[in-house]
Amino acid sequence: MGKNLRFFYLEVMLHFTKTTIADVYLTLTEKQTLAAPNYLFYFKHRTTNEVVAFVRLYALNISPHKDRYDQFQLTINTHFANSTPGEWEYFIYQQTSTTNTNPASTQGLLESGIMDLNKSTTFAYDKYNTSNTFITR
Repeated sequence: MGKNLRFFYLEVMLHFTKTTIADVYLTLTEKQTLAAPNYLFYFKHRTTNEVVAFVRLYALNISPHKDRYDQFQLTINTHFANSTPGEWEYFIYQQTSTTNTNPASTQGLLESGIMDLNKSTTFAYDKYNTSNTFITR
């Protein structure tokens, strides 16, 4: 009898919260074909179709081990201050341009996934102090 093999697909999700600085870990270098590309970060909201696009320069990759992973620091409000919280799809492209935000003008997709954008404040429960009076007979 053959073995029953099960495969699990783990999708990496980015979690951003407004008013914070996020360290973003990606695997771009292993797939890039350009020597020192700039990266187009392209986000699209899954419900509203809002788009946020910006370029991160190759020099801003702060990973000490670029052959294993890439690391960028993003100030979330710089790009998402007026954006709708929720799930966004993200696509990261390589390119030679330092200003292009059109995916069709890049030299190829390196990574894609889902990003969850949260509000800057989290929900907090209200605590009420009540006095209970018991009547016994």
